[in-house]
Amino acid sequence: MAFKYSTALVIQPSLEAFGNDYERAKAEHDEFVDALRQLEVNILEYGPDSRRPNAHKVGDIAVIINGTALMCRPYGYDRQSEVSVVRQTLKKEMGLTIAELNNDQAQLEGSDVLFTGQEIIVGISSHTNEAGAQSVARAFPEYPTTIVAVPPPLTCLKDAVCMAGTNLMAIANSDAARKVFKSIGEVASSRYKVLHLAEPIAVGVLYVNGCLMHYDPSMIPETCQLFENKIDYPRYTLDLPHLQSHGAPLFKLALLSGRVRNQRFIASTMP
Repeated sequence: MAFKYSTALVIQPSLEAFGNDYERAKAEHDEFVDALRQLEVNILEYGPDSRRPNAHKVGDIAVIINGTALMCRPYGYDRQSEVSVVRQTLKKEMGLTIAELNNDQAQLEGSDVLFTGQEIIVGISSHTNEAGAQSVARAFPEYPTTIVAVPPPLTCLKDAVCMAGTNLMAIANSDAARKVFKSIGEVASSRYKVLHLAEPIAVGVLYVNGCLMHYDPSMIPETCQLFENKIDYPRYTLDLPHLQSHGAPLFKLALLSGRVRNQRFIASTMP
């Protein structure tokens, strides 16, 4: 079932990525992981690795839908080694079926792929190309796949739109995001309810096990008031300013999977 998750893979932030903000970023990451546990998600957690300073943005590394994980090719040569580490965990520990890009020209980041529960929307951005989008369609043939352009200054599709509930899209407050949403409306195979958010960063949400995870009022005061008025299901607020300012919104911080038949029993974290 869409948005029902049993397991999350997370990787702690590194000193190399956050410098003087490292301790605060680590505390924020711990807060995020604890929130997932509160929502009954089991956690597979790796410590930081100085050789892979961006590995905490694990959401870029794979697209997981219905027990299949499509391994991505994230932007930047220095991130390619992250893929092999994550692949092994998804296969051996989480019991997922692994799909590969099978195209040397394909570029794909998970943050450019939005699964709505009914279809898949792929954004063509500076980090994802058409060959990458076609790989998504091949990996998940049971769902229609729609391609839209992601204009600058947006860096990925989910900077413009995320799922904030069943059949509910949250749209960032920017001209570029509204342009993306208009494109989605023109080509999508389904129709969705919409929340237009007040602050651009507010779009970085996760909908997990019936709960909307979003930033707290210190970060998005106007949008929090909107959520208070419009959302009638549980919400979990998080204060993560250092992760967000270093390019790690909520949707990049975890790879989430529902329960699959071959999954090992996961009780806690990995060293």
